[in-house]
Amino acid sequence: MSEVMISIRNLQKHYGDLVVLKGIDLDVRRGEKVVVLGPSGSGKSTMLRCVNALEDADGGTITIDGVEITDRKTNINKVREHLGMVFQRFNLWPHKTVLENVMLGQMVVSGKSEAEARKRAMETLTRVGLADKADQYPVRLSGGQQQRVGIARALAMDPKAILFDEPTSALDPELVGEVLAVMKSLADEGMTMIVVTHEIGFAKEVADRVIFMDGGVIVEQGCPNDVLVNPKEERTRAFLKRVL
Repeated sequence: MSEVMISIRNLQKHYGDLVVLKGIDLDVRRGEKVVVLGPSGSGKSTMLRCVNALEDADGGTITIDGVEITDRKTNINKVREHLGMVFQRFNLWPHKTVLENVMLGQMVVSGKSEAEARKRAMETLTRVGLADKADQYPVRLSGGQQQRVGIARALAMDPKAILFDEPTSALDPELVGEVLAVMKSLADEGMTMIVVTHEIGFAKEVADRVIFMDGGVIVEQGCPNDVLVNPKEERTRAFLKRVL
């Protein structure tokens, strides 16, 4: 895990007078599982959206696998081909079947043929336990199943890394486990992952490194035991008291 895959330097983001990110520095190594914790409004989801260029950075640089995505000349769609994103609200196309949802990005972004995309979609749906739902529409699925479709869609692009933006926060408690189980299996297979979440148990079990953000800065980071069991910073301790 010595090779840096995602490098963030002095990342800044503001909306008018509201400064959301105040100079974030972060390296994520290939195969590393990084869990990002923090209160609402801490900037953690904005950071993730900047990494995927869903938000434009107002300062600093982001480099992914040697390509600086904050450079205006970079073809961001080529970078996104290998960077999966799983959203809090699933972001599935309601008028398309589960299979079509997983096929679409492969055909539009990667230029795969329909047959190639279908084959890969069925492979990833099988991997998340939903091959039998391929012809259903999202509205017919539970929230947990919809989120697993979102993960299958990300996997279908053969990503080098996957970004998870609070993937379980919109789910009923009884559905959280099935999504975390899929994420744990990806972690076990060596997928590079940045996970913004409030799931402390997942962080303890899966993360190589835990980052605590508050007020647009990284307050503390380290191995799960250091940050979650023996935090150094008062802001970290106060947050953990509220969520544990």
